[in-house]
Amino acid sequence: MAEAGAGAAAGPGEAGFSLVEMLVSLALMSLVALLLLQAIGTAGLLSRFGGRLAAETDLDIVRDHLRTSLSRLVGRGTDGRRPPFRGEPERFSGMVLASRDAERGGAVRQTVWALRRDDGTIDLVEARSLGEDGASPPEVLVSRAAALRLRYFGSDHTDPQPRWQPAWGRRDRPPTMIEIGLDFPPGDRRRWSPLLVPLGVGQ
Repeated sequence: MAEAGAGAAAGPGEAGFSLVEMLVSLALMSLVALLLLQAIGTAGLLSRFGGRLAAETDLDIVRDHLRTSLSRLVGRGTDGRRPPFRGEPERFSGMVLASRDAERGGAVRQTVWALRRDDGTIDLVEARSLGEDGASPPEVLVSRAAALRLRYFGSDHTDPQPRWQPAWGRRDRPPTMIEIGLDFPPGDRRRWSPLLVPLGVGQ
């Protein structure tokens, strides 16, 4: 009889312990759920930041490429004359020293322009060729931008005072500097600050 009484007395204690266990389990599950939500939010933030960082890194590569190639603008050809530099609001073309690693010949004509797409955006593209003709297929440098803005700094035939101009018409000499601006559509995370490049520094 004593053993039966002891077993009966243990029932409420066991029930109370089960209730405590259940409360602790609920608290732990809530904590785990909170940590999971925080981890998901952090992963999304890192993904967005990583995407923006990757886009900005790609743009930095393009900017370095343009800066390097334009600094190697050819001053004079083998005939002693200056190769013409052509500058328009959305297109420029000039003779630059060839890349020793990827190109043959002493100089190539580099042409960069805005290629319009069917959706209204543009691609910033580049073609390089030996001489005036026979350009290679254009290579996309930056895709789906909104607008390309080019300006040229130097003096023209009518005014000896250097100034910024939307186009470059002189054929006897290139501009002193070029400004390359690139805009992106609303909501695009990419950013492009105006790129100022002195021409011919590396010649």
